[in-house]
Amino acid sequence: MININFENLDFNTLLNSNNKSLIITKDNEEFYFKIHLKNTDDNIVVFSNGAVDPEKKEPPIFMRESWVNDMDYSAIFIDDKTIHNKNLKIGWGIGTKERHYLKDYSEIIKKIVHILDIENRNIFYYGSSAGGFMSIALATMHSETTAIVNNPQTYVYNYYKTTVDALYEAIFPGMIKNDIQKEFSARLSITSLFRVCKRTPKIYYIQNRLSKFDMDKHLNPFIKMLDKYGIDSTPINFILYNDKSAGHNPLSKEKTLEFIELVIRKSISIL
Repeated sequence: MININFENLDFNTLLNSNNKSLIITKDNEEFYFKIHLKNTDDNIVVFSNGAVDPEKKEPPIFMRESWVNDMDYSAIFIDDKTIHNKNLKIGWGIGTKERHYLKDYSEIIKKIVHILDIENRNIFYYGSSAGGFMSIALATMHSETTAIVNNPQTYVYNYYKTTVDALYEAIFPGMIKNDIQKEFSARLSITSLFRVCKRTPKIYYIQNRLSKFDMDKHLNPFIKMLDKYGIDSTPINFILYNDKSAGHNPLSKEKTLEFIELVIRKSISIL
């Protein structure tokens, strides 16, 4: 595993880290990545984690990293440091009380793609569930990029109460829920982040219509808040499918990769 300071990150380090784990130290915090570079393509997809099971594998964890041999494009896999040493399965990139890790991930990714000379319009953020939340947030922070998400959360506080309570206790100890959600709204709400960043990224929002919890707690409230605050929703393409047995689970690997490929090759576009 290669370890390098953010300030010293360069092209040779990225080449030497190809298909390996990379630790990037930024402002005294270590962040874990896996980078897979393909010389045959100018596009790159950044993958974020959904829920993980630390009993099966200890962090750092890079979900979907095994897919790389089925991709023609380069990929970056993010491990969410939020859950490290906290007995949490999901972190949404929230970080610590003092520090929003998604901002660190965004700055690191921006530097990586700049070094690789990849244009923003060729950068795609993919994730499902909590990884979908992170992907929308990262695309919001990174102009001209695209988020491809499947059954994402849009509001952390609308997730299951026991999980949210454990998250708040671990990251914001001693604070009451209302104060957390007011003070850190841009970390917990996608529409709040849109308003802070003053932009809506291009999003392919793929949702199983028969996953009732996702519809009631995330998709429908998201649409309602877009309208309430007059947020531009034209860059968002909502794609609904119906799979009662799958529920919250994302599309299969094959369907996911096929859809990502369609977006990258511009065989599908925002309507």
